[in-house]
Amino acid sequence: MGVLQRFERRLEGLVEGAFARTFGGVVQPVELAAALQREAQANKAVVGHGRVLVPNAYLVELSPSDGERLQEFGPALTRELATVLTEHAAEQGWSFVGPVTVAFSRNDSVKNGVFRVSSSVKAEQQVSARVPEQGATTAPGRPRLVVSGGEDGAEERTVVLTGEVTVLGRGQEADVQVADTGVSRRHAQIVLEPGGARLQDLQSTNGTRVNGRRVSSTRLRDGDSVDVGATTLVYRQDG
Repeated sequence: MGVLQRFERRLEGLVEGAFARTFGGVVQPVELAAALQREAQANKAVVGHGRVLVPNAYLVELSPSDGERLQEFGPALTRELATVLTEHAAEQGWSFVGPVTVAFSRNDSVKNGVFRVSSSVKAEQQVSARVPEQGATTAPGRPRLVVSGGEDGAEERTVVLTGEVTVLGRGQEADVQVADTGVSRRHAQIVLEPGGARLQDLQSTNGTRVNGRRVSSTRLRDGDSVDVGATTLVYRQDG
């Protein structure tokens, strides 16, 4: 039995067939499930060591009328849709950076019986980094990045630069990983030099800006603001 067939079987027993009455002649759950699978397929990316990464956050836009029909059953249905997508990804050998979520949204520009699906990559933590020493994130005197912003407006955090070269990017191979679709997998790198650090753009798609100016390579000074995608990183170097 395939993933979609198992999905339909689970729906048959859910709330005693209420879904069938809710969706009669309009948007069908199996259509939503198939559309989510297509969205994942269209946005898959091969990362380090041949790992295939697909988005884990999905938004389904519905007409106001269809959205009203879904209001009562939305949470149960979105959980089932997330489950079917997780099962499909497992069969395909795809990976996620965080839990799969599906949300519904009403859009006045969407006609009855029609829906739109969009997706994004959202990690459980917006930014992660390799920090080898306990308490190193607050070590005074060391060059560091104060990271804020991003697509989710993640809380501010500090990452100490401990290696000679620190790669910033969205990919799993990056030293400072930023869950921001405007950031390339290997977006930029910071090279520690005697007395300071140098930022180098790694031919990123959307470019790197320092204090609002697009750069390919520049020396960083204390307080410089580095913008990658929707994320801001402020370079700090005491003394």
